[in-house]
Amino acid sequence: MHHINQIKLESDKLFIRPLDFENLSIYLKSDGVLKFDLGKYLEKRKLSEDLMFTIRNSVIPYIKQNPNDILFGTLWVIINKIQNIIVGDIGFKGKPSDKGLIEIGYGLYPEFFNNGYMTEAVKIMTTWAFEQPQVKIIIAETNKENISSQKVLKKNNFSIFAETEFNYWWRLDK
Repeated sequence: MHHINQIKLESDKLFIRPLDFENLSIYLKSDGVLKFDLGKYLEKRKLSEDLMFTIRNSVIPYIKQNPNDILFGTLWVIINKIQNIIVGDIGFKGKPSDKGLIEIGYGLYPEFFNNGYMTEAVKIMTTWAFEQPQVKIIIAETNKENISSQKVLKKNNFSIFAETEFNYWWRLDK
């Protein structure tokens, strides 16, 4: 397996890079710079309290306990190739279940809404996930009021399989 800092998924507009423990720590500090083997990526914004909480309380403990499954538990940053800046984050919420199910989560920084970045990023990540032999189903949860996130999933061929009072649950099969 490649060292995590050498992994880079790519499309026409985007790079997607997984963060190792060191880069997650740097990301939490929000000092504006992440260092990878191929250069530095500038990040223009402060992390939301929700994302900082998730990194501290879910992502970091997960990757410490599951070092062999870091790619399914860490945060991946979405980088605009032209501007060399981070436009959002994406990742999975843990390794695949016995049935091959994983959950994807993502967030785009508001100044980058409506550029197609997240649709492209979800496509890249679902393609990568289905290249992993243990992955059979990818699910996602959206708030019923988050129309943009629902459009991203629809454009990536996800379909609703369940709903609660406030959320829809989506799935994509291999």
